[in-house]
Amino acid sequence: MKSYRHNTYKIPDYDFGDEVLYEQSKPEKDPKGAKGKEIPILVAMCLFSFLVLGTYMLIKFTPGMEYKLGAMFYTTNDRASSAYQIGQIRLGTTMNVLRAVQPHAQKAIAPNGAITMAFSDGDSSYQIWYAEDGPYNIAYKARQDQVVRGQSEDDYINTLAKQYGAPSVSSCTQRTSDGVRDCRFSWWMPGEIRIEVISRQDQAIDRSTSSSRLMITTITTDTRLEGRMFRTKLETAAER
Repeated sequence: MKSYRHNTYKIPDYDFGDEVLYEQSKPEKDPKGAKGKEIPILVAMCLFSFLVLGTYMLIKFTPGMEYKLGAMFYTTNDRASSAYQIGQIRLGTTMNVLRAVQPHAQKAIAPNGAITMAFSDGDSSYQIWYAEDGPYNIAYKARQDQVVRGQSEDDYINTLAKQYGAPSVSSCTQRTSDGVRDCRFSWWMPGEIRIEVISRQDQAIDRSTSSSRLMITTITTDTRLEGRMFRTKLETAAER
């Protein structure tokens, strides 16, 4: 007879606690993958920083750039305006138009190569800048210097604001030597026409009447024609 050994079986001591039921293997970290995700973010941040810095430098050191930016946000509507004209001279006209009304205007050459015509009319003095536009010399900039009496600076600027809207640039400084206050205002009109007003007020000049005296300088510039003139000048210089 075969003898059978009775094997002794033991029930495994299973631990059905929380550690067995809920313990899961943790995924291994991928340090290379994490670094790979961070690099594009760092590059984007660097590019953004350079963009902000470059924009600041452009605005700070490019002449007239602050006015160009102001034109984007403060350009008035397309209503008819006298901003293109100072006195009897309208921007975009030739020297023959000026000679017809001011035959004694004095001709000169500006440092930038533009032709200037200067004359006086009443209590105002004028200077007109001309640039070549095809076969003609076209007025692209005009300046008027005048003295305004019996009107405060605020009233004078408010009159302009009613016509042109709120100025895009305004700043004032006062000289400690004589107390004269200098203020600068700028407006943008349709067609990239820039109007600049420089106001100097001195209460102590006319003490007999106790009235203020404003020395007003108004400069109107066709910036598109001005830019085209400078580009033509640079191209001509490069060809030489």
